[in-house]
Amino acid sequence: MHPNDIQDRGDPHSLAPIQLEAASVQEEAAQLKRGRGVRLALNMTLLVALAVGAGQWLNSVDTKNSYNHAAAQLDRSESTQAEGFMRCVLPDLQASQLTSTVTLYGTIENLTEQLGKAYGDQLAACAPLLEEFESTVHKIRAPADMTRRLQEVSLAASAVKQSWQSYQEYLQTPNQPYDYVKAAPLIDRITLAWQTYHTTNGETKQALVQVN
Repeated sequence: MHPNDIQDRGDPHSLAPIQLEAASVQEEAAQLKRGRGVRLALNMTLLVALAVGAGQWLNSVDTKNSYNHAAAQLDRSESTQAEGFMRCVLPDLQASQLTSTVTLYGTIENLTEQLGKAYGDQLAACAPLLEEFESTVHKIRAPADMTRRLQEVSLAASAVKQSWQSYQEYLQTPNQPYDYVKAAPLIDRITLAWQTYHTTNGETKQALVQVN
């Protein structure tokens, strides 16, 4: 074997390509790891953003549903319970006539003149419907920006109940004959309370729907 061959094999520089190749592989591995880390961070950021967006969307849907639900409850409380009571105490009155205070007043006056004090017994029989109506209105809830409006509807509903209760108490007072002069302001109070409730309820329903 030629001495130069031995010298060439012992030359430390003969391993340089192998060392450089190993270093290159390690660097590539590190770059891959860094790349995976960056992708993982981006994926996590995207997932968080999607979760936040989904949460905000769900909150928006829930809030919208709350407005719609409150509006539907107000509508049912008037068309089913309030008008149900009014049909009970005023059998011949049509729903379309409830918006006229003149018609409402005249109907109450005519019934009282026909039945006299006995009309108080009819009011007493219908009173549970009025209690249910008031209770339902008081339980209706909506987002905080509608709290004041709902409170106004609740107060108006209570005023309707109190006005009818006052008339019932007058009619059922023993040993006191029917007197138109005494009955008139009580009937006025009923018509005013009903008109206020009807208007307030309608305005609140409209406000709830317009929010959407």
